Amino acid sequence: MKRLFCLFSALFAAAATLPAQERIELWQGSAMPNSRGIEVADSIANHRVYRVGRPAMYRVAPAPGRNRGIAVVICPGGGYQRYAWEVAGFDIARWLAGEGITGFVLTARLPGSPDVVDPATVGTQDLQRALQLIRANAERWGIDPNRVGVEGSSAGGHLAASAGVAPQCLYTGTDAVSKLPCRPDFMILVSPVVSMRDGITHRGSREQLCGKSPDEAQLARLSIDEQATAQTPTTLLVHADDDRSVPAENSIRLYRALHACGVPATLHIFPKGGHAISLEKQPAGTELWKPVVERWMDLLYGEQQK
Repeated sequence: MKRLFCLFSALFAAAATLPAQERIELWQGSAMPNSRGIEVADSIANHRVYRVGRPAMYRVAPAPGRNRGIAVVICPGGGYQRYAWEVAGFDIARWLAGEGITGFVLTARLPGSPDVVDPATVGTQDLQRALQLIRANAERWGIDPNRVGVEGSSAGGHLAASAGVAPQCLYTGTDAVSKLPCRPDFMILVSPVVSMRDGITHRGSREQLCGKSPDEAQLARLSIDEQATAQTPTTLLVHADDDRSVPAENSIRLYRALHACGVPATLHIFPKGGHAISLEKQPAGTELWKPVVERWMDLLYGEQQK
């Protein structure tokens, strides 16, 4: 009995140290744009999200006393067909919480949902709403509304960056939340899909967004590097040179575009690591992307108090 009591005590103590988690529906109390009005049930299996009916974000907060007032909306990858929301979502959120940063794991609607009218904009609309909701609740959550960024890997990197290059909010809302800024203050992009152009794009992501035969206007509009402006937020890009799914040229093109626009940008290309580097066990050295992010954040907003 004593041993059982000690076991439960240990489990309770461990649970008490885990970051808090809260689900926030994006459109609760407001009309959801880009919808046909079809009821779609969420589908989650094998640590992945395959269908999203009610877009939401999951808040993973740092421990009391460690909050740095920074928030990051995390966009998991999955080729715009699913979300690897554990390894590319909650694992990252828990790491950020350990650094005093509040993570919000996003489950935006997927382009292939039968309820969606325009596949190319639906994810960005949901992400913009998430950024606005964080700013609307900034005081309650202990967040500086001017320190709200995005992180995305693979196709999630494309989604994250789409909010950074959008010239305006892509939906028309009537509530107070919809009037708040919808652009991130910074972007962290890991092995991101950037270009829709042949030869370097991720074809699966492109087909989900604009079909198998996109026209020139679609390719240009959905290529992040071609939409970058001086208003695009400061960006950290991390990629592996041996990425066979999303070539490193994607990050290189965006870095060049940002540099040409005068936007502060940082690019790290590791020699090995494959796709979505170090989200799972990868070659030695690639795991350094996390310390790189941590140091970059320290330089951006000041050293964390240890």
